[in-house]
Amino acid sequence: MLQLNATIPALARTAALALSCAAALALTCPAGPATAAQSTELAVALPPFPVTVSTVATDQLNSEYPLLLYRDITYFPMTWNYATALGLSIAWNERDGFSLRSGAACGPLKQNLAQAAGGVAYPLYAIPVPFPVQVNGQQIIAQEEMYPPLLYRNIVYFPMTWKFTHDAFGWTTSWDAVRGLDIRACPSAEQAPNAASRQDRLNLAGGGQVAERGGWVYKTPLLSSGGPQTLVKARADGSEEKRLSEDGATWINVAGDWLYYIAPAADRKAAIYKMRTDGTGRNVIASPEAKALWVQDGWLYYIADGLYRMKTDGTGGQRLTDAADVRSMFLQDDRIYYVREEDGRQRLYAAGLDGSAPAKVRDGVRSFIIVDDWIYYTNGENRLGKLSLDGSVSIDLHTSSRSPLSSFNYRDGWLYYVSGGFGVHGSASVERIRIDGSGREPLFEARATALYWAGEELYFPKWDMGDRRLEHLSLNELGD
Repeated sequence: MLQLNATIPALARTAALALSCAAALALTCPAGPATAAQSTELAVALPPFPVTVSTVATDQLNSEYPLLLYRDITYFPMTWNYATALGLSIAWNERDGFSLRSGAACGPLKQNLAQAAGGVAYPLYAIPVPFPVQVNGQQIIAQEEMYPPLLYRNIVYFPMTWKFTHDAFGWTTSWDAVRGLDIRACPSAEQAPNAASRQDRLNLAGGGQVAERGGWVYKTPLLSSGGPQTLVKARADGSEEKRLSEDGATWINVAGDWLYYIAPAADRKAAIYKMRTDGTGRNVIASPEAKALWVQDGWLYYIADGLYRMKTDGTGGQRLTDAADVRSMFLQDDRIYYVREEDGRQRLYAAGLDGSAPAKVRDGVRSFIIVDDWIYYTNGENRLGKLSLDGSVSIDLHTSSRSPLSSFNYRDGWLYYVSGGFGVHGSASVERIRIDGSGREPLFEARATALYWAGEELYFPKWDMGDRRLEHLSLNELGD
């Protein structure tokens, strides 16, 4: 598909080509009549809060066409990417101008980003659209609207008022001080499984001491080098707690009615276990000295003296890389991303789930997560950045005066991470920053070795003389 991201004449051509002239790509469609100089300029700004479209958080600072704020109302650019994510169809012709219709199929929001692409030097200006606009066949007269459609960088911007989001388009919207503005253009039931799967992956990236499924939280309250340890499940409020096993479980995966996890076996080697979610049927699948474990589509992916996979019944084992120095991994759709050490440097690679076609993504990546098709990473010191999945786009987000940065997780447009070390005289804090690198906030001091989300609770293992005891705070407490 062609993206609507050009000048007004090109907008006319692109809209027509994409929508009504698809069969005649050589055809030059009529151009629109307006330029920015012909209308009164209006002062606009970037939203100072997160904005999420059907679970995908938007990056404003690094977008060529960022969301805008005019008179405290958020405006969305009507590019092809946003129109698709919002379930809108776009059309243009010289007689009727620009039109929107709701009811089109939704797709996930794709964001084309580059370092500081938005050019956020203030002041920013837009103009009321100088041509006809229709919404679901009804004419919108810009001069009579308190919040008129605007033109910014020659792209039409539409106001997210109740009149349009609710009455015209039938979307669900919500707002709070931490999450910001959330717009659901597609049924929430279609988005919920994706959001749950994403949170599972993010918790595994931190070591999987906590997992959630079906209203139950599975966790190892204490990881210790000595003394008893237990794997338990409980409701989100802590009620109905039940001991499942006496395992110091990490990398807890929930797959159907089964738990898969890593814990020391009788010989103290790290074994892969399988157990029903009610605590029955516990058995060892294999004892490969595993250091990480992910379960996907009937396969166990794990790190031992390299990167491997086998079926959940323990058969069909395969080595996926020749390298013996794999440090971490992350499964994303049909790709596996992993960090390996080469020549004293840590490098991020991507390959097929069977290990095929490995390709280097970037040098200097120590820890990372993947959210909405973007890689967020640290170099193991004090730099935080983001990458496109193929590494072709690199964006710096934050350089901290305190190092190292570690233990990523994500929630509602915010990256959560730990800043600082755990030495005898060290100290560390949990912080958060928006996915575009703005709004950094220190939250609380804690020697947290990982960060996990389960429901509305942020869990963190607190390091104390080698022990890691789980503590937690609610999202509301973090927002205070």
